[in-house]
Amino acid sequence: MIDRARIDLGGYIIGRIENSGRAFEMLMDPEKAWDAKKLIREEINKRLKEGKDKSRLTVEEILNYQNIDLELVFESFIVFEDFRRGKKATDGDMEVVFNTTDGMRIGASILLDGEIHWTQAQREEERQKKLKQIITIISKNAINPQNKKPHPYQRIEKAIEEAKVKVDLMRSAEEQVDDIVKSIRAIIPIRIEQVEMAIKIPTAFTAKGYNIVAQYVQIKKEEWQSDGSWVAVVSLPAGLQMELVDKLNKLTHGRVQTKILKA
Repeated sequence: MIDRARIDLGGYIIGRIENSGRAFEMLMDPEKAWDAKKLIREEINKRLKEGKDKSRLTVEEILNYQNIDLELVFESFIVFEDFRRGKKATDGDMEVVFNTTDGMRIGASILLDGEIHWTQAQREEERQKKLKQIITIISKNAINPQNKKPHPYQRIEKAIEEAKVKVDLMRSAEEQVDDIVKSIRAIIPIRIEQVEMAIKIPTAFTAKGYNIVAQYVQIKKEEWQSDGSWVAVVSLPAGLQMELVDKLNKLTHGRVQTKILKA
């Protein structure tokens, strides 16, 4: 008897989706699939922050998404009912569930809504990387309000471990800082030093600029100007101010306008 769990996938992972009592599986490159899922998550977060009615992406959008190449994400566009048994999905089942037998479109559905079997090593590597980013941000921006001094990196790391904080692999480190600081407050006295800043992004760069800003700040006020530029008053950790301004300067070729309102 073949041990199905031990079948060599040749470095690929299985993406799976179930619908109407039917299962569909496809082989995916773990790194390319990981990168694609992060792009999808970032786009969804952007739409939520912009207050759009529909935040989820469609299959059509994935097929036309400039930064996602499905031919690199998937080993091929062969669709299986059970990959390890070598059993391919029938055209009839694909038609019933997806209204198509096009493997690329079905692959886009799996990437959007399916269960992807990430490798344990991949999960742990990403968790450690993101955890280090989070601790670094906190150590640069947080203080002990009792003595106004920063907490050492190791103290923050230990507090996160004691609080049993779970790192969300699909969210950026910046997005998770506030929640994690709240989680470790019961273990160590800690507060993030904030600055308030006004930002104006020229019309040609508003889409990408907004996406960058939204990763770093809490938007307190915002307004679209008659010329299409975007103006906002934001609050962010003091230590991230220069990093954000640098990114916006690179994007806009120095045309972004910023002003500290409150430090």
